Amino acid sequence: MESGKNIKTHRVYDPTRHEKMTDRAWQADVAQDAVQLIVRDFESAISASGSWPTHPLDDEGSSPKWALYSGAAGAVVSLRILKRAGYMAKDWSSILRQIHSAYLLSPDYGYETGLHLGEIGILAPAYLADPSDHSIFERLVKCMKETAHHQAREITSGGAGMMHAALVLHEKTGEQIWIDLYREAAYALWESWVENRETGEWLWTSKIFKGVRSYYGACHGIAGNVQALLKGIEFLPSEWAGTIVRRAIQTLRHSSVRQGADINWPLSAETDAAGVKRLVQWCHGAPGIVNALANLEAFEHEESSEFESLLMDAGEFVWKAGPLAKGPGICHGTAGNGYAFLALYRRTGHALWLERARKFAVHAIQQSNDARKKYGRGRYTLWTGDGGLAVYLLHCLRPEIFALPGLDEF
Repeated sequence: MESGKNIKTHRVYDPTRHEKMTDRAWQADVAQDAVQLIVRDFESAISASGSWPTHPLDDEGSSPKWALYSGAAGAVVSLRILKRAGYMAKDWSSILRQIHSAYLLSPDYGYETGLHLGEIGILAPAYLADPSDHSIFERLVKCMKETAHHQAREITSGGAGMMHAALVLHEKTGEQIWIDLYREAAYALWESWVENRETGEWLWTSKIFKGVRSYYGACHGIAGNVQALLKGIEFLPSEWAGTIVRRAIQTLRHSSVRQGADINWPLSAETDAAGVKRLVQWCHGAPGIVNALANLEAFEHEESSEFESLLMDAGEFVWKAGPLAKGPGICHGTAGNGYAFLALYRRTGHALWLERARKFAVHAIQQSNDARKKYGRGRYTLWTGDGGLAVYLLHCLRPEIFALPGLDEF
């Protein structure tokens, strides 16, 4: 086995985390029906308090969840996206202020200002729905300023997630304040990006999950941070682009782990048991890295052919590994892995990648249906459940509007 890192391991991934692919074929009308079923289920399950029932897999028995990741704000954003695309979905944006108040009284996982687990993920869509609400504007700006320098240098809680929101807010409103905030977080990321002199890797250390690690993936690591920097590179110093790409390629080349044609990445640079864990998910591993970095084609770099090969090999590996047993969601589910194929389709134009994305969609529909039978209800979340699946199905039907929900659109 070839390995970029000197890590003692005998596998690139754990096959028991994956399922055999369904033999059902893609049918557009079946996907359309699945989206509409999810919409009806969401709209029938909302409570008078503006929340949705917490699924057993999202910590059943706890108080309602409110944030973008696995709470009511994510459910609202799911339905907003589907309504904009023409589905018969109600726009529940008017309850986002109520959701925000409830979050402050009872935060999902402890209070945060950030995008997926904190206030920004509730306030950003609320402001987009009503840009005249000055109190929301002031609170959102305050939270974004605090998040810009957060020790979690990543998507869910830190500056990289805030940067995505800032770019969407600027695109939709044209207001300069959002670019100013984007730059503030970008400079904080730039200044905290450090080279490991022994390995040549360029890494961030993030304080999350009650520990400090240097992650590689799209959710918490270099791939996600690089994506956030390159997404708004027009607003940053022109000389940064080449440096960002060079550092990313250098780091991912060294940290990759190969077995034959298969390629994946460990969770982090640390070499304890958690660090070398091999996950194949959007949050950790090849799928998220492909999704985050497929936009590097816009920049010239010396290792372009090598990086092209790395991306294609990673895509092939995600296909070989198969759908995730954890379910149909985005963060650590089949839809999230399928988004890697949509990213490669957008990059290359090759129909094979769209076919594979749609095949994962068929499997994810079956996973959602099976889970609904098992638990007697849906999973009313954006990043872990049926809301994200419905948006993924939309993007498989209309790949030209592909945008990751909760990052690229709200």
